[in-house]
Amino acid sequence: MKKNLLIGLTISGVCIFFAVRGINFAEVGASLRTASYGYLVPVVAVVVFGLYLRCYRWGIILRSLVSYDQKTLFALGSIGFMAVCVLPARLGEFARPYLVKRKSGVRMSATMATIIVERVFDLLALMIVLFAVLLRVSLPPEIFRAGMTMLAIAFSVFVVLIFLAVKRDFSLNTIDRMLGLLPDRMKQPLLRLAHSFIGGLQMLPDIKKTAFVGALSFVIWLIMGLSNYLLFFAFGFDLSLINAYAVLVVVALGVMLPAAPGFLGTYHYACVLGLTAFGISKAAAFSYAVALHFIQIVPVILIGLVYLPLQHLSLTSFVTRETIAIEEDGDES
Repeated sequence: MKKNLLIGLTISGVCIFFAVRGINFAEVGASLRTASYGYLVPVVAVVVFGLYLRCYRWGIILRSLVSYDQKTLFALGSIGFMAVCVLPARLGEFARPYLVKRKSGVRMSATMATIIVERVFDLLALMIVLFAVLLRVSLPPEIFRAGMTMLAIAFSVFVVLIFLAVKRDFSLNTIDRMLGLLPDRMKQPLLRLAHSFIGGLQMLPDIKKTAFVGALSFVIWLIMGLSNYLLFFAFGFDLSLINAYAVLVVVALGVMLPAAPGFLGTYHYACVLGLTAFGISKAAAFSYAVALHFIQIVPVILIGLVYLPLQHLSLTSFVTRETIAIEEDGDES
C-alpha cells in the first residue's frame, strides 16, 4: 500500500511539474473567472449518465457470478468508482470485488476477473475512438505510439481471456498441472485464485452478450467525449467534436498510469498535452483541465459517498476492510 502510494505520488508530482511549467497563473485565473459555468449542468448530467451506464454494463459481465438489480448495481458501482477516484495507484479497482464478496460471498478474485474484462473492453472501445480521431486529425507521435501499444496489450489480453473462458476445462487442467509442482502451502491458494478468476470470465463465451458489452463500451466512451465537447463552449474554445474525442483519448491514456488519488497530475498533464496540440494556450488548457477534472471526478465521489453509509460503511472502515480483504482473499480455504 505504502509503496503504491509513493509510486503514485511521484508520478503525479512529475506530471504536475510538466503541466504547469512555464504557465502564467494570472492567465489561468482569468480563464477560470470568465468561463461560462452554465454549461456545467449538461456536463454533470452527461457524467452521471455515463456512471449509470458503466454500472449497468458491469452488471451484465457480473451476471455469470451473481445477479443484482440495477439499483444495487448502481450503489455498489458508485462506491467502487468513487474508490478509484480517492485511492492512489488504482487500488480502488479492488473496491467492487470487496463489496460483492461482502454482500454475496463471491471470491474477490472471481469478481476481479469481471473488472479486468471491463477494462479490456474499455481499451478496445477507446482504440476504436482513436482510429476515428486519426482519420480526421494528427496527434503527436508519442501519443500515437502509446495508443498502439495499449491496443496491442488490450487485444492480447482479450484473446487470452477468451481462450481461458472458452477452453475452461483445458485451462484449469493446465494450471493445475503447472501449480502442482509447487509446495502445498503455495499451491492451494494459487489454485483457488486461478479457478475463481476463470469462473469470473464466463460471460465471454456468450457471443451475444460479449458483442452487446462491446457496443455498450463504445457508447460509454462516446458519451464521455461529449462531456469534453460541451465544456469547450464554457471556455470559448473554437474546437470540433473530433477534437473533444482526441482529448478524451489522450486523457484516458494518461490516467492509466499509477497516480495520486483522483488521477491528480496525470489527468491534467494529459489534458494540457491534448489541447495545446490543437493550438490552445497552455494557460487556457490548464484551466480547462482543472475544470473538467473537477466536474468528472466530484459528482462520482459525491454519489459514492452518499451510498457508502447505506452499505453500513464509513470511508475509513471501507478502505481498511478492503485492504484486509485483498490480503486475505488468497488465503481462504
